[in-house]
Amino acid sequence: MFPEHFLPSSRLALSVPLLFTLILSQQTSGHCDLIKLKAGGEIRGKLQKLPSESGEARIIETLTGGKITVDAQQIEFITNRPLSVEEYESRSKSIADTVDAHLELANWCSENHLISQRHAELEKVLLLEPDHAKARAALGYTNRDGEWMTRDELMRKNGYIKYKGRYVSTAELELLEKNEADLAEEQKWFKKVKLWLSLMNSNNAQLQQEGLKNIQSINDPFAVSALARLMGKHENYLIRSLLVTTLSQITGDKPLRPLAELALSDPVQAIRESALQALSRRDVSQAIVYFIEALKNRSNLIVQRAGKGLELIGDKSVVPELISALVTTHTYRVRVPDTTTTYSFGTNGTFGNTGVVLPPDIEAGLLAGRYPNGVIVLPSQQPKIPMRTISVKHHHQNEAVLSALQEITQQNFGYNQRLWQLWWSSTQNKAGIIPVVQ
Repeated sequence: MFPEHFLPSSRLALSVPLLFTLILSQQTSGHCDLIKLKAGGEIRGKLQKLPSESGEARIIETLTGGKITVDAQQIEFITNRPLSVEEYESRSKSIADTVDAHLELANWCSENHLISQRHAELEKVLLLEPDHAKARAALGYTNRDGEWMTRDELMRKNGYIKYKGRYVSTAELELLEKNEADLAEEQKWFKKVKLWLSLMNSNNAQLQQEGLKNIQSINDPFAVSALARLMGKHENYLIRSLLVTTLSQITGDKPLRPLAELALSDPVQAIRESALQALSRRDVSQAIVYFIEALKNRSNLIVQRAGKGLELIGDKSVVPELISALVTTHTYRVRVPDTTTTYSFGTNGTFGNTGVVLPPDIEAGLLAGRYPNGVIVLPSQQPKIPMRTISVKHHHQNEAVLSALQEITQQNFGYNQRLWQLWWSSTQNKAGIIPVVQ
């Protein structure tokens, strides 16, 4: 940091990276402007409104009275943030990486109504001490059968999902979303689709063609539920492919959910891609929610597929969710020989050089994200050696999510979530912000 009397009052030519940040007085309340420079530095202060003849100069004034003039061409973006956020970032960079220090900062965040920052500090506590009961409780976790779970995770594990503020079963959700007349119409289609699928499975070629032709001719939205239930998880990939084709020709919103589920979870890539293409050809505003939810999936493969789907959909409203999913943490349960002096895992969620010694094939698989359900069990090659299960956390940088952000925004801040969040804030908070000259 430079002392204030070193700050020039005349125009500053920024031909080299600006490697300092101007920090405002902590006693000052309100908001301040954060100016992100293309050269990589940041300036915090208050932008001054300039007369029209000032050209491209931008003057930033600190609340302690210092001024600095910057060429607008050097500015990447401008955003306006509460001073409490700025103070948090300063504090977070200076505290010791200990449980007590992060807890103290979490309490400070709570007092200053910084909810997301408080959660971030509590998460750092858990990296240092995974079973810290108070931090777990503050984040909404419950210990069930030795495993920490959020309420949403616990309810999902028991087969419930949240609907308008309360948890309901999948079957109940469908009933809530439908009226009695709709249900009656849908029930008629279950018998028909089941019959036509049985014809397709017969040994008679003529009957096979009859069943296929009948399914291919379906265009009634009330048939979607029967089609999805009877064909969506069919072991024959040709039947699932036929489902995509049939759903594609049905109008309305009813086909959106089964098409999204196929695009996210079908094991065959060609089916996933055809389902995505079918979604891209219609109004998918109602389908976006399924891909946003998938960004939080426990499987990194599903997270990546959700990113790819949102890139194809291209809706700018999902940018905040994509930013949050740039880097995700996944837990893998690994079965290994019980040689505790050899196999371990780091409490900070890493493995490799930090004390974790895993079999090379497991480590390579984790890095490549090849375990879609977060679980791998290794058969023992030496049956006499006792086995045990360990948990390994791995932080994934999600390439598909970054690609979606780049395509939708035409910006690129890599995997730096903070810079993405600052830039997004600058695009949303336009009041009093001087436009950036490109």
